[in-house]
Amino acid sequence: MRVSPIFAYPDGVDSARISPAAVAGLLDLRTPRVLLGWTPEPREWLADEAVHGVTVMAGYGLAGAVTAGRIRYVPVRLSAVPRFARSARPDVAVVTGVRRGSELAFLGSVGWGPAAAEAAQYVVVEVDDAAEDIGAPVIPGNIAAIVPRIRGPLPAARAPDAVELAIGAGVASLLPDDPTIQLGPGGIAAAIVASLTRPVRIWSGLLTDAMAGLAGRGLLRGKVTAGYVWGDSPIAELARAGRLSLRPVEETHDITRVAAIPRFVACNTALQVGLDGSVNVERLGARLITGIGGHADYSAAAANSKGGISLIALRSTNARGGSTIVPRVDTVSTPRCDVEVVVTEHGIADLRGADDGERCSKLIEVAAPEHRAELLNASTYG
Repeated sequence: MRVSPIFAYPDGVDSARISPAAVAGLLDLRTPRVLLGWTPEPREWLADEAVHGVTVMAGYGLAGAVTAGRIRYVPVRLSAVPRFARSARPDVAVVTGVRRGSELAFLGSVGWGPAAAEAAQYVVVEVDDAAEDIGAPVIPGNIAAIVPRIRGPLPAARAPDAVELAIGAGVASLLPDDPTIQLGPGGIAAAIVASLTRPVRIWSGLLTDAMAGLAGRGLLRGKVTAGYVWGDSPIAELARAGRLSLRPVEETHDITRVAAIPRFVACNTALQVGLDGSVNVERLGARLITGIGGHADYSAAAANSKGGISLIALRSTNARGGSTIVPRVDTVSTPRCDVEVVVTEHGIADLRGADDGERCSKLIEVAAPEHRAELLNASTYG
């Protein structure tokens, strides 16, 4: 055993709440380092100055610990996180589950949980005996301890505002017939769902209640494939109907597998889009906001899908009134070659087949009007 063991906490809205100190006490281990992923909910133990480690998804509930320097951000695309987790050789994987006969299955979000559980020497499972089994895979590995999960309210999903609804309508207008779509969390994704009037298929990293609710509107075709869930009754109803397949990220984010889906449309957002089409989803200046996640995976897959579209939908201004269309992004999370269409509340910039000068002009046209002159002056194209 290493002097400082590593505890992996696979991610999701329903990720484990038990503290690393409590896990160490269960297994008689030393104070660990942690390996964390997407953590939307705050965790009280993250304020503990003894908690150190790394994350592949900064922001959300990890913002304070990342800012303090106790949790370091490592930029890894989501499809590569299982390999990263295995190479870290965690001593313990801490996951959430439900009972399925004599076995334990993942609670809802699968993500990179199977990879972490298989790689770890021990697995600790927070079991939610009040939760419904929605068909996630069985938890692998050496289950060394089972602890009860204390239920808490899910983070509330925010309803889209008027600007987001305008963006959602623009995205919906671009969808081909019988598309397979991918969406992330947030108001713009909810606005896209609200704007749909034609049936779609869903293959996505995340499934929300709004997305699952398409079934009740008669707008969902086939079975949904997802790696994470964020919601309650609509998702459970979809699972009861046999229309939900929860899979690990090795499958849900496999670029070759997803690119083989015809008419696959990746609907992602961004912090910044550069005038060359490059996308930043990670940082503003020195401040980390979030991580790469599945953005780069799905953008690349959609750009290679027959009849597909790699699409970025974002507000033209940020919370401080600054332009989200910028001369150059603060960091490149997704390269411009994998970005085909950009949608803001001011219109649609179709970058397919456009050279640098044309891309620049099209993007300025969908920027906030008050920032267009400045962007034009800063442009180095054409």
